Amino acid sequence: MKILIIGSGKVGSTIANTLSLEKFEIDVVDRDELNFEKITNTVTKIRGDVLDENFVLTMDLESYDYAIIATDSDKTNLIMASIFKNLNVKIILRLDEMENISEIGIIKNSLPNVVNIFNRSLECAKLATKLIGSSNYYEADYFGKGKIEVTGHYIDMDEEFENLKIRDIGSLSTILVVGILREGDLIVPDGETILKSGDYMYLMGLSGDIRNFKYSHFEIKEKEEVRDVVIASGDMTFNRIISNLENVNLKIIEPNREKFEDFRKKLNRAFVVNKNLKNDKIFIEENISKDAAFISMTDSDELNIVLGLMARNHGISKNIIIQNDNNYDNILESLGIYRVIDPKVIVANEIIKAINTDMKVSINYMFGGKAQVYEIKIPDDFIYIGKKLSEINLHREIIIGGIIRYDNSAVIPRGNTRIEKGDRLVIFSTNESRKELEELIDPTLKKSIFDFFRR
Repeated sequence: MKILIIGSGKVGSTIANTLSLEKFEIDVVDRDELNFEKITNTVTKIRGDVLDENFVLTMDLESYDYAIIATDSDKTNLIMASIFKNLNVKIILRLDEMENISEIGIIKNSLPNVVNIFNRSLECAKLATKLIGSSNYYEADYFGKGKIEVTGHYIDMDEEFENLKIRDIGSLSTILVVGILREGDLIVPDGETILKSGDYMYLMGLSGDIRNFKYSHFEIKEKEEVRDVVIASGDMTFNRIISNLENVNLKIIEPNREKFEDFRKKLNRAFVVNKNLKNDKIFIEENISKDAAFISMTDSDELNIVLGLMARNHGISKNIIIQNDNNYDNILESLGIYRVIDPKVIVANEIIKAINTDMKVSINYMFGGKAQVYEIKIPDDFIYIGKKLSEINLHREIIIGGIIRYDNSAVIPRGNTRIEKGDRLVIFSTNESRKELEELIDPTLKKSIFDFFRR
């Protein structure tokens, strides 16, 4: 399959790096080469302005099966989609500035080869809906159709873990600790690693084993019939979806007078307040319940972090913040904020699944911006089929943390677990480990190690 990705920002680069793990021929086009260094060398990077007619004419657009149009400009994306209108190419389109989700249907009718349209606010609202409805005080990434979980755990929630080696903690015996975020640094641990106060652990395991761990170590709350939800600002698409949820009492606090009037006029099921959010007494003055879900979605990432911390200090366990630029990856997951939503990664993940339903990239955890978890299907001629995991000399910062068998059963592998034909592997990998893994297989090999995963 041949895929063109237009735009190499956070969305485009995440898609390119993930899809490169499968047997796809990928070209990435951008007029700014700055983002190219974040993209694996297994894809073709083309510098050019897609709005330059001469440049577009040099490209064989009809040779692609898919065109993923994902720049930060809706105008550019729509112009490019119109260029593909009469071509036999499937279009996946990113649009962020829609006033109403009904526009998706209008665009699809006018551009029939647009098969999917993804919007940041819409995808964020879908995820927030799940978080609001969940009664458990934790969140996880799910792989293998829910059979394998990746979740996070703050060491300070369990003081008895402090100063112990991982191998000496009985409740972790069936779970892999794939990473530890410590003072902004990501550590890939082993059994001898000693846990310290302030550590944030990333755990991977079978859903049943993670569930047992959660019930022992996480706060579990009964699901309430009606939940109070408070949104700091937000936008119309996001707020409208949340306001239409059943059994939700929604309050929106909007400091901008014009937006306040618009929300009050169009969102009949929400109580809208016009008030300054830069106020350390906002939770008391607005009588925000400790049992409420608090979502901070202002235009400022910094303000969202501050509001999330204020919500936590107010006793709100379900404090959710939106981060559009993610300049604070190294610290966010150690701050005790319940959930950090990166809209661009969520959109990228949905586009990845639209191309290949078997693939997934972790969206709930950022690993301090230093790692990722992927679900990858191995080919029938994968060179390690029949080998034990202990016989694969993997770089220490790459962990095969889960295996989904051909019959959809799930395994958390140990050293004597064998790779079998038809397996899908759930792999934790640091950003720095791809090159080392390539050199491990063959120092002269120019292709990525993940070419071996291609079908």
